[in-house]
Amino acid sequence: MEQYPHLFAPLTVNNRVYRNRIMCSPMVFGASVVGNQYNNAAAAPALYLKVERPARGGAAVVSVGEVSVNADDAKRMPLPDLDFSQRSGAAFAAIAEYARRIHSHGAAALIELCHPGSAKPPIPGTAGPWGPVAFTRPDGVAVTAMDEAMMDKVCRDFAAAARFMQAAGFDGVVIHAGHGFLLTQFLSARTNTRTDGYGGSLENRARFPLRILKAVREAVGSGFILEARISGREKIQGGMEVEEVGQFCHMAEPYLDAVHVSSGLYFLENEYGTSSTMYHPHGYNAPLSARIKEYVGIPVGVVGGINSPELAEQLIASGKADYVVLGRQMIADPEFANKAAAGRSGDIRQCVRCFQCFSPVPDPEQQIPDDGVVPWLKVGRCALNPIAGTDFEWDRLPPVSTPKTVAIVGGGPAGMQAAITAAGRGHRVILLEQREALGGTLWFAEIDVDKGDLAQFRDFLIRQVRQRPNIEVRLNCRAGAALLRALRADTVLLATGAVPARPPIPGLEHAVHALAVYDSGARIGKRVVMVGGGLVGCETGLHLAKLGHSVTVIDPLRRMAHEARGKYRNALIHEMEKCGVVSLCGARCREIAPDGVWIENAAGQTQRLEADAVVYALGMRPNLDHELEPGAVRIGDCDRPAKVAEAIRAGFEAALRI
Repeated sequence: MEQYPHLFAPLTVNNRVYRNRIMCSPMVFGASVVGNQYNNAAAAPALYLKVERPARGGAAVVSVGEVSVNADDAKRMPLPDLDFSQRSGAAFAAIAEYARRIHSHGAAALIELCHPGSAKPPIPGTAGPWGPVAFTRPDGVAVTAMDEAMMDKVCRDFAAAARFMQAAGFDGVVIHAGHGFLLTQFLSARTNTRTDGYGGSLENRARFPLRILKAVREAVGSGFILEARISGREKIQGGMEVEEVGQFCHMAEPYLDAVHVSSGLYFLENEYGTSSTMYHPHGYNAPLSARIKEYVGIPVGVVGGINSPELAEQLIASGKADYVVLGRQMIADPEFANKAAAGRSGDIRQCVRCFQCFSPVPDPEQQIPDDGVVPWLKVGRCALNPIAGTDFEWDRLPPVSTPKTVAIVGGGPAGMQAAITAAGRGHRVILLEQREALGGTLWFAEIDVDKGDLAQFRDFLIRQVRQRPNIEVRLNCRAGAALLRALRADTVLLATGAVPARPPIPGLEHAVHALAVYDSGARIGKRVVMVGGGLVGCETGLHLAKLGHSVTVIDPLRRMAHEARGKYRNALIHEMEKCGVVSLCGARCREIAPDGVWIENAAGQTQRLEADAVVYALGMRPNLDHELEPGAVRIGDCDRPAKVAEAIRAGFEAALRI
């Protein structure tokens, strides 16, 4: 705590004293633990742990995520319905269990209340969307303009939901007043073009949102925490700017105890930073929270790409925010607060903003089969933290009764995670790496302009390996069968990674592989053709574009970064377009020459692309260029080339099986 005096200073909000300035952002859909619909009951243990772990990990406040204030006009997803008039029964108990678990670890418990307004999707059996004005959405759905009766109903719904949460044991609620939800739709002149007393001036546009806040405050009394989540800017033409948002927050002060600042609109979240990506600066909403603080006297928090206690301390010490709100970082490492307080910031797994935790939806274009598990039950899995999103508490397992000697060949992410986990269970580990340093292929992250967080994760794994006395590291060591036999290991894990695939393309010898681009001695010409538009090709092409190269990426498939999913792929493609990367889908490489590439384009025509350099990224194959030890277990890329997430999980699970 001495290292971060501002971050660990208490904060009084309403009548509650927060033990520090760290809040876990609302991420778990509150109603997802209710009932047996979609097998929710079986998933409940993992869902509860998603909110309990940050509380156990030392956060001052943990907020449960999105709860619709009614099961009709406010229903945004087909989650189980909640009857807010019922203060007993299974549904009430299921929601109350969130608060009980959070409180059991000394944290304050909040829960988020929402109404999507005109953004409500069509859900059978429910009303169509309501909004400030009537219009027809691009998807053909008609939006109904709200009248006084509708507004009264929504105010009553928010109040009833808040009273329900108060009875369930929560310390307060978070009213979602940002990201293009109903309150924002009334506040923004972009979406509110009414000509009555609810449109025109900011005072008029704020009238209905203030009615909602007033109704909630009157329903729960003065001692219940009422926080609002707002967008400091909508970041779209004609959208709200921070000055108007600040003025609204000042108007809302009689009802609010705190406000935390996000930005953007949820339907353009990658482009406008509602969910930050690796292409956004860390703490990028801090200038907005700093401005909001000029308008109000209540505590102001900030969310957005905060993944280190150093940055959190800086934001609070500089007066840009009174507290920090951590979302995906609490999935990557829910022990963030405890580790920072103990002076162990180097032991924190810092989120790399890869969206592994929010990419659960089956994608028809990828032909990934639906596994039958609804998306909101998958939210919370993590590329860096193998137990995130599960109900498995591996660190509570007793040490193994019979420690073994484990030899691990390969010091990349799979090998290092296997070593860390095996050592944590009490085994003696010998980690053999043929290069002069640990890290495997993650060495490139040190150089890639967008991979600084991934380089930090590599360094985190190396630190975890080095600080464990029962892990022996041997560098510059090529492990053959003779050496492995001499070690007398009880278990051998092969984590030797993968090597570039070299398909039989004429002239491939004139091209260099994508990883060679990151070599300090590499000389890459101005005009670059990247052969292969998978994830590696696109990311390398983007890296080169940001260094000033003119880049064209070709791929025979109909879309780039085909194996990437959801929000991360959207962010990558948007960044490529912003940086001028030319993407040619449906283009097959027929031949590579020293000064260009012959392709067959999507129309079946032969075309020549001139290039000063040709780079290829055409997949990887397991690295089996070594003597196999009988009985050795292959993990990570040497079993099946994949991404960091799969390597970490494979290493973790293999070590647990020992």
